[in-house]
Amino acid sequence: MEKLFKIYIYKEGDPPMFHDGPCKSIYSSEGRFIHELEKGKSFTTTDPDEALVYFLPFSVVMLVQYLYVPGSHEIDAIGNTVVDYINVIADKYPFWNRSLGADHFILSCHDWVSDLFFQVPFSPHKLQ
Repeated sequence: MEKLFKIYIYKEGDPPMFHDGPCKSIYSSEGRFIHELEKGKSFTTTDPDEALVYFLPFSVVMLVQYLYVPGSHEIDAIGNTVVDYINVIADKYPFWNRSLGADHFILSCHDWVSDLFFQVPFSPHKLQ
């Protein structure tokens, strides 16, 4: 499986909201996954043409920590950041557009992820 299943990790984005995640909290599985995937070689590739799937390396936990104002009940800033990130990917790489993102994935153990993605409007080629 390690020879066939390859994951491409987009390089765009800076820590702490991208390429990072908590490793010592109730949400640590998100951070540990990002950390292990980014340091490992078994399932990753630096050649996007070799990849079967593409990982969007943002942490919902870190987005919430840095963009959510406690008590405001407003998650627009988080959703807008996700949309902006995916638009950067869609503009720069052909991989999002050829599958409309169907071969892309995120990992989140935060319960807000469904709220974020059910509010994100999709268009045929990129997010709006």
